[in-house]
Amino acid sequence: MTGLIASIVEAYGELRVHKGRIMVSLIGVAFSVFALTAVLGGGGMLSGALEQSMERSGGRDATLMISSFGGAESVTPQEQDEAVLDEIDRLGIDQRTRRMYTDARVQTTEGVKLTQLMGVDPAYGDIFRTQVAQGRWIADSDQHRLAPAIVVNQPLYEALGRPALGTEPVTLYGDSGAAESGQAIVIGVLAADPNLDWDLAAFAPADSVAQLPGKTPETTMTSEYLVWVPPEQADEIRARLSQTLAGAGVGTFDVSPSSFSLEDQGFGAITLGVVVVALVILLLGALGLVNISLVTVRHRVREIGIRRSYGATGARIFVGVLMESVVATVLAGAIGVACAVALVKAPFVTDYFREQGLVDLPPFPVTAVLLGLLAATAVGVLAGALPALIATRIKVIDAIRG
Repeated sequence: MTGLIASIVEAYGELRVHKGRIMVSLIGVAFSVFALTAVLGGGGMLSGALEQSMERSGGRDATLMISSFGGAESVTPQEQDEAVLDEIDRLGIDQRTRRMYTDARVQTTEGVKLTQLMGVDPAYGDIFRTQVAQGRWIADSDQHRLAPAIVVNQPLYEALGRPALGTEPVTLYGDSGAAESGQAIVIGVLAADPNLDWDLAAFAPADSVAQLPGKTPETTMTSEYLVWVPPEQADEIRARLSQTLAGAGVGTFDVSPSSFSLEDQGFGAITLGVVVVALVILLLGALGLVNISLVTVRHRVREIGIRRSYGATGARIFVGVLMESVVATVLAGAIGVACAVALVKAPFVTDYFREQGLVDLPPFPVTAVLLGLLAATAVGVLAGALPALIATRIKVIDAIRG
């Protein structure tokens, strides 16, 4: 351990003496490590943004969608829901939700507006990464309220005049107008979402949809059932659900994937291509360092000969020259990694990731930092091995004469 520390200290001293010769090549190495770390770190965060954006529209990996193509004769919507949900619960799936598509006529500050309404269960928020900017998301207890609870998007909240959450009621009308009206309570406002903010939209507990004006249990048939399952079990669960629902006798159903991973979309190949480009840049930086190291060894022939005459072994000379290159590239790599972290975590970069759909901003990937430092160390070893080998073959007499 003492010998290693001594070699590092000696290498650092030699670097200070010959810093003018190697500075340019180290700038190339630092830039290469910066590019590699920034690509890996930024690519990891961008992949997270794209993945979260896809999850907000298709559900988390792996979400299965059970589509209903109509119930059997004499089967009510409630009986269909009960049968399907029982089959889902029998498989031990906790994250599941119904999805009912309907609409509602809502009294706003500009008159009665037709609003898209979706009936869902509380798990819908987790499956689709639903973010609430104000108030809260739907809970199980909201299905038993006398005035149905709703969660609205930003445009609808503004159109309603920004009512007090949880207390101030809003008025809903059925198709018959004022003769068929009721009240609902806004309990939450969704965060800005380009997929929802282009029109007025609201969410309500699935069991409360039938209580809204103009709705009845017979007209609020569940359109889809969604379940979030482990990706490695998705195919097995899909097959079992298809089999059990086919024999349930409550209608016709189709079980299909609702979510897709980044690999399914081809983003893995793009990331690999960018990493290869960064490695090529790193290799070019290593070649420049090799040339500088060879020149430095040629200028130190007399010094190396004198050290050999005083008893320095070939191994000591090899390690000393090699460590000079390794210490130099590690320092350059640390600077490159620090610059990459500062860039990727800069406010304008993180704001861009949020615009791309990154809801939960992850920390800078530790693997990117470790790979950057490992790459810098590997470049130092490769760039220093050849000059170190040449240095060990210098003959003492010829070196002193030179």
